[in-house]
Amino acid sequence: MTTYNGIAGGRVNFLSSDPTYNSSAQDGQVWYNSNSGTLKAFIPVGAWASGGNLATARRIFTGAGTQTAGLAFGGLTTVSTNATEEYDGTTWTSGGNLGTARYGLGGAGTQTVALAFGGMSAYPTTVTATEEYNGTAWTAGGNLGTARYVLAGAGTQTVAAGFGGLSFGPTSVRALTEEYDGTSWTAGGNMSIARYQLGGAGTQTSALGFGGSNGGTNPFNFTEEYDGTSWTAGGNLGTARKGLAGAGTQTVALGFGGNIVTAQSALTEEYNGTSWVAGGNLSIAREYLGGSGIQTAGLAFGGATTALTTATEEYTKSVYAITPGTWAAGNVLTTARYTLGNAGTQTAGLGFGGFNGTTNFNSTEEYDGTSWSAGGNLGTTRRTLGGCGTQTVAAGFGGFTTVGVNNTEEYDGTTWTAGGNMNTARRGLVGCGTQTSALGFGGYVDGAGVSSVATEEYNGTAWTAGGNLTNANNNSAGCGTQTVALSFGGDNAGTATEEYNGTSWTAGGSLNTSRGRLGGAGTQTVAAAFGGDTGTNTGATELYDGVAWTNSASMSTARNLLGGAGTQTSALGFGGQTTGAVTNTEEFTGPSSSIATARTLTTSA
Repeated sequence: MTTYNGIAGGRVNFLSSDPTYNSSAQDGQVWYNSNSGTLKAFIPVGAWASGGNLATARRIFTGAGTQTAGLAFGGLTTVSTNATEEYDGTTWTSGGNLGTARYGLGGAGTQTVALAFGGMSAYPTTVTATEEYNGTAWTAGGNLGTARYVLAGAGTQTVAAGFGGLSFGPTSVRALTEEYDGTSWTAGGNMSIARYQLGGAGTQTSALGFGGSNGGTNPFNFTEEYDGTSWTAGGNLGTARKGLAGAGTQTVALGFGGNIVTAQSALTEEYNGTSWVAGGNLSIAREYLGGSGIQTAGLAFGGATTALTTATEEYTKSVYAITPGTWAAGNVLTTARYTLGNAGTQTAGLGFGGFNGTTNFNSTEEYDGTSWSAGGNLGTTRRTLGGCGTQTVAAGFGGFTTVGVNNTEEYDGTTWTAGGNMNTARRGLVGCGTQTSALGFGGYVDGAGVSSVATEEYNGTAWTAGGNLTNANNNSAGCGTQTVALSFGGDNAGTATEEYNGTSWTAGGSLNTSRGRLGGAGTQTVAAAFGGDTGTNTGATELYDGVAWTNSASMSTARNLLGGAGTQTSALGFGGQTTGAVTNTEEFTGPSSSIATARTLTTSA
């Protein structure tokens, strides 16, 4: 007789309370809680977290590979594209272009040994072309027997399957399966249900097809399993949808995203070879996205929401419960304004100066985590100034009255008093550090008519020159201290990030979204960038780990020229400009992970 001891290599512990999780002791371990009279275990849960953005926003394309070595190819922008991108777990970079630009194609394989087949080059031309990727370039392979697009694929470059899809002609919706041997395609067993825009996973001899449509009003929830010869029915998806992506194997699969008729879907489902169960939702609901990886380490990228997206998300299934970052509304500023100075924390924030499109301000507001109240007025009314420090020990410097100024003022929680002047008068600069150890950099110099590379260091009395920025810049964001600082984005720098060591600036990881007029918070190695201007207002948020930026939840109000304060995990964004000055305040809580709650085992757990 098979026992738990024989399967798991350990006995079921008899405990009076649930244990503290220990990965070496509790992974897969089951115990009996004598207090509650239940059998329990730490059961893995799945969640999505933001990854690096695609370079090219697109939909109706496909992917291959793993979560840390992914491949995206083909798709539809406004026209069909031949672009290929490679993912290293952090960043997408350009790979070799497909020979035939197309969308709705099938795919299989890995990042360095991939297969692309079928698709549509331009409506209504479906193609049979097959191409093989070697990690650098695509070369022609054997053609499909039947031209079609929006089909699914499974397997490897030399042992692949393509199934379903849509052609044009008397029999347009396809149940056809074709098998590839590295040279040519041959007919396999037909699916029971003809369909297109379906998800696929698995191998040539153990494939999975799920969801899709036959062109009717409602999408399908049907799942079919292929054994290399014929298809048989599997367990239905919990939610019928088309235009979804898939990953994994026939018995351990992942289905995510898609269209449920009324809207794009964020739903994720996990298949165990018999039935589908709910997994963690995507952060961004979307359809016609790309996917790759396995059930416990999946990758979702691109697709369409109300517009095309470049967003990438990574799925992890573990006993650690991952909570994504979120923005929540705080109480509004008393005075609507943008280009204001900022300092402090999420629960003790400071905003001062600024502009409403007509008038410069000298007023100061203090935030206590609940509401804003009036503080002491600046001595010099101005906008686009730099700021640093805390709510009760702050500094404001530079800015614009009717011209750029070099004034420094120091705040004691009640009043502002004059400090030492900066060497270079400028506006649109960034500040970080403390009142007695401040850093000011970048900005726009009116007399010279150019953006500045100048960095200045303040000791509480006087400013002295520091190392120049690599990129002359204004309306960027920054954070950190005088000797360990970070500069990112800006009207001139776009995606550039620079790190300061107290002497010189060096390049850091690039932002995923090029923008200026953004807000920032945190330290050099744990930073947040939010809002800004990409050509239009954005609420996009990115988080920096000292090496690379990853996407997080967007602000509720897209805006530029806003104030920012706090840390990466507890940030404050306030004021700014949409079509005019706004009073909106938002509070960011960064992503976190915790041990999943021990679950009671039942016959369905």
